Parts: sequence; structure tokens; C-alpha cells
Amino acid sequence: MIPCETLLSHDRLVLFGFGVFETLLITEEGALFVDLHWQRMNIGADLLSLQLPEKTEWLSRIQEFIKQSLSPLPYALRITLSGGAPLANLPSKLFFHERSIPYTPEQYSQGIRLHILPTLRNEHSPLVSIKSTNYLENILAKETAKLQGADEGVWLNTKGYIAEGTMSNLFFIKNETLFTPSLASGCLPGTRRHLILSLARSLQIPTQEGLYPLSDLFLADEIFMTNALMGIMPVCQIDDISFPITPKSKTKALDLAYKTLINKHITTY
Repeated sequence: MIPCETLLSHDRLVLFGFGVFETLLITEEGALFVDLHWQRMNIGADLLSLQLPEKTEWLSRIQEFIKQSLSPLPYALRITLSGGAPLANLPSKLFFHERSIPYTPEQYSQGIRLHILPTLRNEHSPLVSIKSTNYLENILAKETAKLQGADEGVWLNTKGYIAEGTMSNLFFIKNETLFTPSLASGCLPGTRRHLILSLARSLQIPTQEGLYPLSDLFLADEIFMTNALMGIMPVCQIDDISFPITPKSKTKALDLAYKTLINKHITTY
């Protein structure tokens, strides 16, 4: 990893997990959809009363990091804004960390397995709307899913409605309509969630955002998950219930449109 500034022990990021982060997909074209990531990080910074650099400076620092990186493309770049230490006049700092993409070609062709988590997502928490560095709940939930032989876990909220994956947004298709939990469910306003909804409308696929019971998910024709690194990931199984992965499907059509959008994408810097 390229050296960065030292994280001091009294920074609130160290003491309390106080901060926000974004994970960008870095390709040969550079960082993808940076505007969406900056906007969400800015919202999180405002909620936590942190000072985020202006977009031009933020983008410049990302670009400089990418230029120095020796990682093979594509890779994931995490950008963290620390909480600083106001009482010690320690400002917030940006930190960069790169890692490989964790998803495999087999997962895209065969689909992933989901596990319905026994714990619930608190849709009333202010943290569900931002990418908080206080991420232990997500990690523990992901480990719970793995122990059940699944690739990802799915949270229900306190009212029993579908919310999201531990590190992804959830979509399902029924009767040619695309459904996804609304933000009121407690799901994160994902960057790819935003893009997929826009792409579906451009393809004239009806979309609905709402509060859906688990039974709706089990009756779906197709299910897929999204995040910045996975793009569109088909789901083949939820616990003991299987779902077909077919070449001619709405999921495939959306995936093709998403890849076309990436190919046309021009970074703002």
C-alpha cells in the first residue's frame, strides 16, 4: 500500500470508529462514478460535523494515489475520512487503502447464496443512511452468513421488512417489475442502487421502491445484489430456496446496460 499520513491514537476514528468512508472501483478509465461517491461522503461528513475537502481537492488526491498505485486493474480503493480530535485541534484526515476485487467469475455465472440473518437492521438509526466506519455490525453479520455456507447475508428491519445485504443493496424482479426496498426500510442509499434504478427506467422496466415482507422475496422470479465493486450479482439461492439463473432475463438486461454505462463513463478529473 502506498504510504499515507499516520493515524494518531487520539483520532476519534481509532477510539470510536468515528468517520465515514467510500469504496471506489478503479478501472483503466480511472475511478468510476466519483460524483455519486463524493456526494454521499459529503452527506455523511455533514451528519458527523466533519470537514470534507472540496470535490476538486478530493478528486485530485484520488488521482494522485491512482498514479502511484502498482495494483493490477481493476481494484478497490477505500477512502476514509477520520473523525479527528476537536478537543486536541486535530482535524479530520483522508486515508487511502487499496485491495483486490473479491468476486469471482463463477459467482457471476452461477449466482451467490444468501442467508436471512437472525439479527435485525435498525431502520431508525441515523447511521443506516451513511457509510460509517463503525462497521463491526456489518462484518459480524457477514461472518454469520458465511458460517451458514452463504456468500452474503440479508437483514430484515425491526418491522420485519426486507432491508439490505450486509455490504450490498437488494433487488428482486416479479412479473417484469423491478422492486427494491425503499430508504425507509433502513437500507443504505447505494451508488449502484441509484444507477440501477435509473437504468431500469431507461429500459422501460417498471420500478417500485417500498416496504416488502420476506414472503415477497421468496416469490420473486429473479434476485440480485449490487454494490460499487460487484456491480450486479445474481442470486441463486436463499437458505434452502433456489432461484434459476437464466441467460435471457431482466437481470442480464440490466447487467448489460450497466456494463455499457461503465464503458461510456468518463471520469470528471
